[in-house]
Amino acid sequence: MKYGITTEELSRSYCEQKILKVYKEIGFDAVDYSYDIHAVPNSVYDDYLDYAKNLKLAAVEAGIAIHQMHAPLYHRRIDMPLTKEDQQEEKFLKKMTKRGFEIAEILGCHYMVMHPRKMRFYDQIGAKEKARSYNLQMFREYEALARKHHVQIALENMFSYHPQTHMPVDTVFRTAEEIVSYLEELNSDVFVACLDTGHANINGISAAHMVKVLNQHLKVLHVHDNYAALDQHLLCGYGTIDWNAFSQSLHDIRFDGVISLETSAMCTHLPEISCLDYARLAFRTVSNLVK
Repeated sequence: MKYGITTEELSRSYCEQKILKVYKEIGFDAVDYSYDIHAVPNSVYDDYLDYAKNLKLAAVEAGIAIHQMHAPLYHRRIDMPLTKEDQQEEKFLKKMTKRGFEIAEILGCHYMVMHPRKMRFYDQIGAKEKARSYNLQMFREYEALARKHHVQIALENMFSYHPQTHMPVDTVFRTAEEIVSYLEELNSDVFVACLDTGHANINGISAAHMVKVLNQHLKVLHVHDNYAALDQHLLCGYGTIDWNAFSQSLHDIRFDGVISLETSAMCTHLPEISCLDYARLAFRTVSNLVK
């Protein structure tokens, strides 16, 4: 197995070039590059070509792969009216997403993770059909760009809460079965699956089951734990996910990708030295639990 972790864990403590070196020294083989945190005005990616090229050089020097990255997140529900400010934000995020494919090619990053657009009331009559039509069209808008830059788009499973009860409810890409149904309509040379273990747990679906259903579509992992209620992004073993079953399921489908941690919440309130200690703990934990 190969092991990875998002760059966000150490992003408050070190520059990204240093993060790559530190992770390699700890033992990680790859990183999940947190490109999405840069989708803000006046970010390092305003002058994106030079920054990306320098980051790639740092990765080569460190001997670590930039395996995957996250597209900027579209949070607005498609069944809710957009304000003028919302429309401006949408335009900006789309620009940064498109830019991300070129950056990914420079970084040697093969996978761009994308979320579907969700609906607030997914249980209403016709909602699933509307969401499906919207999302298929949206994903296809990026297909030519992904192919041009030799990047595959990984569709990630999602969760959603009821606005009054705050309990998990049905939503777009809640199940592996729905993701597979989308992938069967999209071109397989561009579109693959990303499994987020924490999202699955919130939905009451075992990560092992998700792996079994996604099977050969599964190319990207977001690995973290929780107590099946909130998206806590805890380290494996700190929540309720059955990691033995998950590990076995990966062996069953002969998964040969990266076991990539997405546990930045573990570092949110820690001082710099403790974040480094956490990264060491994270590697030892995941490489022993999922192997």
